[in-house]
Amino acid sequence: MEQQEQRTSVRLVVVDPDLDAQCDRVEEHLLAPLAESARGAGGHALFADGLVVFRRVRETLAEAVARGPKVWTPNGRWEHEGLRIVELPTDDTDLLYALLRELSGLLVAPPDLPDPSGVVAAVRGTVLTPDKTAVGLVGALARVLSLVDLTPDADTATLFAVVEAADGDEDVRLTYGQDEAWQRLAHRLTMLLTESAPLHRFLY
Repeated sequence: MEQQEQRTSVRLVVVDPDLDAQCDRVEEHLLAPLAESARGAGGHALFADGLVVFRRVRETLAEAVARGPKVWTPNGRWEHEGLRIVELPTDDTDLLYALLRELSGLLVAPPDLPDPSGVVAAVRGTVLTPDKTAVGLVGALARVLSLVDLTPDADTATLFAVVEAADGDEDVRLTYGQDEAWQRLAHRLTMLLTESAPLHRFLY
């Protein structure tokens, strides 16, 4: 039987230090403890697989940044850091969404929820506790997913076409119209990252 070809999705992302910080938080304080607690509770494949997949997504993002191209403002003075095209397996993003749904369900589950395997108790005893800011950690995972799986619009289409045309071989200098698309995307990304009004850290 022929192996089924893995489905992938090519998308525009912005890999900057703030996204990296969110990813660090999710991996170190949510996914790694979850995977460890699940092993102690007799195993929960979704938690273990989630950590593996999340690390793979991060590696893909890092490779995209290294590959280029760099994207510059119209005057050539400032780089729009980390604006890249990446190709991610849809199975990976689907699994991370499934993990997000599972964790969201655990956050709102009643305390007397049947737990014959002990997985729920193990999870609640590690990361899903008030002192570990469970809602914030799960929210960070949601924000990361929203950033690597941006809903397409006219601005992402414009910038995608520009970066795709360069194919990583040469730097890109945006036109003023394309830079306006970036400014709107920057506003959107900042809202996703901070859940507050943008502080113009992307804008020049």
